[in-house]
Amino acid sequence: VRDMSHRCGFSLQNRGANFLLTEGHPNSVEPGKRPYHTIIPGMATVGRELFASFGVMGGFMQPQGHVQVLLNMLQHGMDPQA
Repeated sequence: VRDMSHRCGFSLQNRGANFLLTEGHPNSVEPGKRPYHTIIPGMATVGRELFASFGVMGGFMQPQGHVQVLLNMLQHGMDPQA
């Protein structure tokens, strides 16, 4: 599969690998469950106005990464484009 994606110019992900085949396990493969995925943008408003839309790479650290970016912008005046 890696060779195929390499030749096609796109990458593949396999977040479904985080599931287990052990029946009864909280993370077992079952209908209706969704894999943890990292294509999750962040958006912040001030009142009813958009303040920022942003996103970070990071897999399992992405929620914490969003907080880090937002706090750096709010508390330290950092520019996410810098």
